[in-house]
Amino acid sequence: GEGRRERRGVLSSSVFGMERERAVRERVYRAFCTPRKSFSTINEWNDYLELREDIAFNLVEGIDLGAMEARLKQEEGKNADIIAANQAKEVEEEAERPRESAMDTREDSPAEKAGDNLQRQKQLALLASGWSMELVRKRAVQEARDTFVIPAW
Repeated sequence: GEGRRERRGVLSSSVFGMERERAVRERVYRAFCTPRKSFSTINEWNDYLELREDIAFNLVEGIDLGAMEARLKQEEGKNADIIAANQAKEVEEEAERPRESAMDTREDSPAEKAGDNLQRQKQLALLASGWSMELVRKRAVQEARDTFVIPAW
């Protein structure tokens, strides 16, 4: 009983932590989007990637947040045009996805339709309860990892 509750709390906080880190890194990577060809040497490119990783790490770990946020804002301002173009590209790609599946003229069998419908209902139920499929996948992976923890004797 009690051990399970503690473990669930750890899992919930670790899932939240992973989701938070993913969101922070996504924001940093979106801002640090200067293409490789903009750098004259490989060392300049590597320095840029290292700076990006340092900022992501510090924001995730809560280190020098003020300076890291200021540097991130500076990079977002500098790359505003590239960021806007990338976001427009993402929207276009998202708009193309339904068309691709609509062009699929293959007829599904009744069993396939029922299975797809059941899967869709499960996904909707998870979303309605505040879960996402990504969160479910991450939790399953974390639970699998927890089963392999070797106690220190």
